[in-house]
Amino acid sequence: MKVVGIDLAGKQENDTGFCLLDGSDVVTRVLKSDVEIVEVVRGTEPDVVAVDAPFSFPDEGMYRDCDKELKDMGYEVLSPNYPGMKVLVQRAKALIGKLKGLGEFDIIEVFPRAAEKNLPVKRTNSMTEDEYDAFLCALTGRKYMKDEYMDLDGIVIPEEE
Repeated sequence: MKVVGIDLAGKQENDTGFCLLDGSDVVTRVLKSDVEIVEVVRGTEPDVVAVDAPFSFPDEGMYRDCDKELKDMGYEVLSPNYPGMKVLVQRAKALIGKLKGLGEFDIIEVFPRAAEKNLPVKRTNSMTEDEYDAFLCALTGRKYMKDEYMDLDGIVIPEEE
């Protein structure tokens, strides 16, 4: 099973964390442009791509139902309607469109802070913060593939271990 985790930055000039879990192998790196992300994902032939970025805007108000569920669980969640987040949502939507053309794999929205809380994992000094968040995304993707997750109306979080 190959799982890709992406901690997407709002702007292409900023660091996007990337992680590939391939069996027991873990590969992390920093990417920038959508072209680079698409090329790297294409080369992995993943079963699932787990992305830390809102895939949509709320129908009304500041928060989507899934954001409200996370807030009710005690997580700090930024509204997709905040100016900096709007850029991220727009980039995520465009990137997802490009990734869908690569093959038959699921693309899921994830929330790495939930993985950090629910799974026995800690950041190592060898990973940047973006790489660590991408690792958490990939771990969530692995839990998704094993059917060990909760779907909060669109955001996938791993079940607590």
